[in-house]
Amino acid sequence: MEFENTLEEMLAAARKAAGGHWNVVSQFLEKEFTQAKEDAEAIALEVAAGTKTPEQARIELESVRDSLEDVKLAVTVEAKAAAQEAINAALDVLRSAVNSAAKVAIF
Repeated sequence: MEFENTLEEMLAAARKAAGGHWNVVSQFLEKEFTQAKEDAEAIALEVAAGTKTPEQARIELESVRDSLEDVKLAVTVEAKAAAQEAINAALDVLRSAVNSAAKVAIF
């Protein structure tokens, strides 16, 4: 999977998972997903280039995951379930992109 389309694929997976609640969370999630994608991409490319070990990357990617998990707490009560499904779907896409780019399962 190329990182070029990762953000769009994350948003599409999240939109589908959030269903009718997407309008409530979309702007907030788009900002958070953009940051997560940029951070994860940089980490994966460093692993691929050999400037970061997979273990270092795993530690840093835990922070990316934790940041997205914190987003769940920041959304309103009525959108919480939709946001959880959206974030889980987006994390699946991001995980696939990172592992593909790093050529090793690190996320």
